[in-house]
Amino acid sequence: MSSGFNPADFNPHDPAFLKDPYPTYALFREKWPIYTVEPYKASWIFRYDDCKEVLDRKDIWVKNPPGGSKPPYSVGPYGMMAFLPEGMFSSDPPRHEKLRALVEPLFLGAINTAPPYAEGVAGSLLSTARARGRIELVSDYALPLPSSVLFNLLGIPNDSDYPGVWEGLIAWQAQIAAAHDITQAPMMRGLGASFSMALNSFFEGMLLGEPAKAGLFPELCQAFQGPGWSNEDAQVCASDFVVAGYLSTTFIIGTGTRNLLEHPEQLEVLRAEPGLIHQALEEMMRYDGPVHIVDRIAAVDTKLGEHEFKAGDKVSAIIGSANRDPSAFNEPDAFEIERLPLKEAEEAQLGFGNGIHYCIGAPLVRLVAPVAFEELLNTFPGLALDGEPQWQTDPYLRAVTNLPLRF
Repeated sequence: MSSGFNPADFNPHDPAFLKDPYPTYALFREKWPIYTVEPYKASWIFRYDDCKEVLDRKDIWVKNPPGGSKPPYSVGPYGMMAFLPEGMFSSDPPRHEKLRALVEPLFLGAINTAPPYAEGVAGSLLSTARARGRIELVSDYALPLPSSVLFNLLGIPNDSDYPGVWEGLIAWQAQIAAAHDITQAPMMRGLGASFSMALNSFFEGMLLGEPAKAGLFPELCQAFQGPGWSNEDAQVCASDFVVAGYLSTTFIIGTGTRNLLEHPEQLEVLRAEPGLIHQALEEMMRYDGPVHIVDRIAAVDTKLGEHEFKAGDKVSAIIGSANRDPSAFNEPDAFEIERLPLKEAEEAQLGFGNGIHYCIGAPLVRLVAPVAFEELLNTFPGLALDGEPQWQTDPYLRAVTNLPLRF
């Protein structure tokens, strides 16, 4: 990138930036490590240490403005959403900590069955692809595999019993995620809100209708029967899991496969020593992870580096930039699956965030994604790219939206 780059001209929705944001991140890290980016009206934070501080300091950097804020859909056709409680992903202490203490043990207990289930689903999907003679990795594999695992864990009726349910939930979730992109037309963003309502209504129906016999959702419903909780708390937590519970796995399967195929020497290392898959996953999360931006708001007047912030000011920790910061990683633009020992790699990369909002779904990603890669690479030893992918249009997310492969 030219040294004449003007940060005032930076467009986070430029297709060239979305295809490869890392040279731009490097310029910001070096020259403008904290910079207000339009049209988000937030100070983007590009360096590793600054991002880590924003994520860690729960007393200073929070999810919601001090004193609260008006819900985005408090009136009109989406007004009912203003009456739903905050979920775990959008709440601050003390509510967040109480929710997490209740939900996380149930989630960690439920995911033990994920690897064998994922292996069965992967085998079926890859058999179908082999019979067809081609594979579009995202739609044929990276999306249906982790979503099936999550829906099964939650206890959502499967498609054999209730045709179209899982497929419909995937479509709703896709529209909710797409609506986060501020360049989408108002109608498309409105559809995202509509499907958010539909998702909550779906879980209300599961709660009020014939109870699920097993799964995480009935366990959540039971846990929220205690004092101070409501059925709506169970609904919003389940909805959060659907919205954010499998996309990271989908994205890392797609982008991770692409990076393995574009670095054949690393792919050969992995094929020669399959046990490195867990280290490889951590390097994928560091090198080209799914979540690139995490927002926070100053709870009090504070200072970060040489920049002063007032209570209520918005900042965005650019995780994708932090994970390529040479002050934290040696030769950060190199893709090296043996870069760090496993435990050290897990603690160093910020792909799952940090602090109290560290991704609750990270253990599930670390169980399902290795199975997905192992099954894919074992089934198709001659796997190769078969065209250029498209990329997410939302700079908050980093992933291919399609990946045509031949085998």
